[in-house]
Amino acid sequence: MTDSETPSAGLSRRGFVTSAAATAATATGLLAAAPGTASASPTRPFKGTIPDVDLYDLEVWQAAQLIRARKLSPVDLAKATLARIAKVEGGVEAFVNPYPAEEILAAARAAENEIKRGHYRGPLHGITVGIKDIYFTKGKVTEGNSKLYEGFVPEFDATSVAKLKAAGVIIMGKMGTSELATSTVSNAKNPWDLLRTPGGSSSGSAAGIAASEFMIGMGTCTGGSIRGPAANVGVTGFKPTYGTVSLHGIFPLAWSMDHVGCLVHSARDAALVIDAVGGEDPLDPLSLKVKSYRLARDMGDNSGGKPLRGVVVGIPAPGDYLLGVPNDDELAAFDDAVKVIRSLGATIRTIRTKVLLPRTTSVSSFYDTVRSSEVAAYQFQNLLTRPEKMSEDYRNKVSAGVLVPGHAYIQAQRVRRLWRDEFLSMFDTIDVIIHPNDNIAGLIAGGGVPSSRPSTGSKTNIWNLSGAPAVAIPTGLSSKERMPLSMQCAAKPGDDALALKVADAFQSVTTFHQARPTL
Repeated sequence: MTDSETPSAGLSRRGFVTSAAATAATATGLLAAAPGTASASPTRPFKGTIPDVDLYDLEVWQAAQLIRARKLSPVDLAKATLARIAKVEGGVEAFVNPYPAEEILAAARAAENEIKRGHYRGPLHGITVGIKDIYFTKGKVTEGNSKLYEGFVPEFDATSVAKLKAAGVIIMGKMGTSELATSTVSNAKNPWDLLRTPGGSSSGSAAGIAASEFMIGMGTCTGGSIRGPAANVGVTGFKPTYGTVSLHGIFPLAWSMDHVGCLVHSARDAALVIDAVGGEDPLDPLSLKVKSYRLARDMGDNSGGKPLRGVVVGIPAPGDYLLGVPNDDELAAFDDAVKVIRSLGATIRTIRTKVLLPRTTSVSSFYDTVRSSEVAAYQFQNLLTRPEKMSEDYRNKVSAGVLVPGHAYIQAQRVRRLWRDEFLSMFDTIDVIIHPNDNIAGLIAGGGVPSSRPSTGSKTNIWNLSGAPAVAIPTGLSSKERMPLSMQCAAKPGDDALALKVADAFQSVTTFHQARPTL
């Protein structure tokens, strides 16, 4: 990087507002409600308005509008982001392979020149991205935090990475993950409290988004590794319907439950990402036969009025499994969120979900069997020939799967199918269900999480088992620790736009997703 390209503190959103004031039609900006409070009017009167935040704190859809209108340069965005990374990454440790600044700026200049020539590729053109280090990246080391793949340099991009590149993104680097999306954790810290964990295997992507080190964090989700970290760090995490995004070129954990998704600041951002990377892929036979997606269009404009009129939103009945979270703050925040959703015109219907089959206390009996068997199928040869390259914890997980008899795996999948049909029958009477997420981020050293009662079980893996779309969105901060709280919006498979619509409508009148940690 030359001296003339050195990121400068002058590239703040405030400085940009001043320079662009002549072209802005208005200057009302986003509402300045305090984090964790609901605003009285929409937070998104954006057309002609430039939010008064730092460039790297913009949401994707905001930056996209500014870039397309040539009010924001991808080069300026990249420089501001590099400066942000230089300031906070030493504490957050989200990256395992940050790309060279010269390479990032060259990509940003190429994007800017294309746009100047009238070749605007779409809403991700010039947007910064961090990619979980289990996605293959051509010519770039992809190790998955495992000695099994130490120094591995793929000869091709994962399908989703290729689509991101085609969309014109600026890749900032590869992000930390637990070992091959399970077992040994990454070094990433929770930006809200560096003594706490982001949680889940998409930990680097989550931490990087929360710390504003890029605008899109690509993750994967087998039992909650997008929505769990999103909840812990106060961002939006979306797992679309199973098969929406190709798994080709991504280290698998459990094929039948793995999902590609993203961590971003808003549901509208998530829709734009899936529109870019989703669609049928002949290299992934499990991808859905859908040529492309238009989730951002299908979710509609949710600002103003009663955008959820006609949408039936289910909430769990008292005592339901989905309300069995260990922290009172989560429940209080959820109760407040229900009031907001009702005020937006939704019909609220109380339902009792069928998470547990008769005479069962959890879904782990078949979830764990499927997960263990599928990871063992992928790593069986490595277990025989290179077990020393696995951490002890990961080796034990693979070994456990090897010991599962074939008939047990088949039976678990049969039970899973019966469970799925029962569980998803809730959508016979509702369009979307909302429910609190389960936890507050724990301390890296263990302990320290307030608990009013035991959890009834995972509130995330049920959506992986069913293949249904689910998005986690922030709902405020806990009263004592001041750590993020969260809820999920989920719909039946294929109704991704509806789940995102409810989340987006909520975010159009609240400011929880705009809260940023102090670093």
